[in-house]
Amino acid sequence: MTALGRPAAPVASPFDLEGQKRFEAEFEKAVAKYPAERRKSALLAALHAAQDILGWLPEVAMEYVGYRLDVPPVRVREVATFYTMYRLRPTGRHHIEICNSISCWAMGSEKLFRRCEEKLGIRRGEKTNDGRFSLGEVACLASCGTAPAVLVDNYRYVEEMTPEKIDKLIEDLG
Repeated sequence: MTALGRPAAPVASPFDLEGQKRFEAEFEKAVAKYPAERRKSALLAALHAAQDILGWLPEVAMEYVGYRLDVPPVRVREVATFYTMYRLRPTGRHHIEICNSISCWAMGSEKLFRRCEEKLGIRRGEKTNDGRFSLGEVACLASCGTAPAVLVDNYRYVEEMTPEKIDKLIEDLG
């Protein structure tokens, strides 16, 4: 767990050589969007870059991002735990998140969970034994008019999802 009040200190990179190159490119692109005195504003983008490379955000990745932006580790962790888009545990290669808001629930999100659980043999918060899939729920995907909604791998947004469509989605990702 991240200690309170500890300043950002040198931390070893959590990336392999290729991952480090990818991180550097994404990091520099994110930081360049802000004036030098506001470089800490690149925190969300830097966390996304780390997660995209590693598949999730282990503590060492959060500490490394904090070090690179001169943000205390506890602040980085506060941000990473606030937003549901950051994964704090390893997930499957394909991470399927189903919206559980009232609109999505009323339009059948529970049927989607049941179908995924049956088809993948896992429950919410778990990943398949082969590591190909994980299943989660998200508080709201802002899709009330086209509910239920599903988020795949943090970037692919699918609306008006049905059990039949989720079968096809899983098959296509497989």
